[in-house]
Amino acid sequence: MKSSASPGERIGPADVPSRDTVNPEMVRWLIDAGLEAGACPRDLARIPGASVLGQGGIRLPATSVIRAWETIYRTVWDNGGSRLLLDLWRPGTLGVWDYLFTAGATLADALQVSAEHSDAGLNNADTVRIVRDDDDVSVIWRTIYPDNPAYACICELVPALIQAPASAAAGRPLTPVRVLLDRPALDSYEHLVELYGTRNIEFDAGLTAITFAESDADRPLPGYDEALAAILTHHARLVVTTARPVLGWLDRFHLALETSWGSGFPDLPLVARALAVSPRTLQRRLREEGTSWRAEVEYARYRRVDHLLRETSLTMESIAGRAGYTDSRTLRRAVHRWYGHGPAQVRGTRTR
Repeated sequence: MKSSASPGERIGPADVPSRDTVNPEMVRWLIDAGLEAGACPRDLARIPGASVLGQGGIRLPATSVIRAWETIYRTVWDNGGSRLLLDLWRPGTLGVWDYLFTAGATLADALQVSAEHSDAGLNNADTVRIVRDDDDVSVIWRTIYPDNPAYACICELVPALIQAPASAAAGRPLTPVRVLLDRPALDSYEHLVELYGTRNIEFDAGLTAITFAESDADRPLPGYDEALAAILTHHARLVVTTARPVLGWLDRFHLALETSWGSGFPDLPLVARALAVSPRTLQRRLREEGTSWRAEVEYARYRRVDHLLRETSLTMESIAGRAGYTDSRTLRRAVHRWYGHGPAQVRGTRTR
């Protein structure tokens, strides 16, 4: 299976930089799992957005799902891990996204639809890709938050989170050809063999993916209804485009940081003034959020460079100037640090 984009690969909406938001049903599911596993209710109540989960038509900041994982992952993984989360899953747990796995004449078609609208169920900064290789069909997932302490646990869950609605749509359990995990190998992984139904699990794969056989991917889905599929995809689009974002303090900071690019390289006093706080208070608030001014500027640069490399034909010198680098050589070093390879390979995965 190819680990990078190919000409026949369709790319989900998260490849285009946007303010990161998440499906509130994902946060609700994680909180429910935390409660089931015995996490402290007071800690769960402090997760950003927890108090507004009952409201309709909203999107929560990515901070919400990050904090949810940080709050629950140790307790959940000591009490069943992915199995506990999957036992709590039912079609509709993640809203309309779960039903998109029925929105295709075949499983391969439905997987494509679910990838194209992955932001309806997941974080809109996650990337979901469909790759056809040797007639098998793989669903590849990546996130821009690999430093989350729960990342290894999330990598274990994602293939099962795709396998479960796919099996529900197929009307029978689907056994994957293989599962790739972007996490270190385990001495014992029988729980994963039981979870996925296969021993063909590869660790340290550099990506997280689940692959279905051609015989499963091209088999007609028993409940496919073309009119219903159109309704579901339309609803999935509206769920994201019409939702009201519930902004936390960090989201307001990100907005101010992005706005500051219009007047040159981000300046801490300028951003602090936009937020009506002192520079010292701004730095303290960032520390309380588990980040820093330097880390946030670096992340903003990464998103800007990623967008310009994938979506434009600007020279490296022009991109360096727009991202606040002194020259293209400094930019190339940064790209190697972020991706492990040069700008040309990033440009090779452009979305259009």
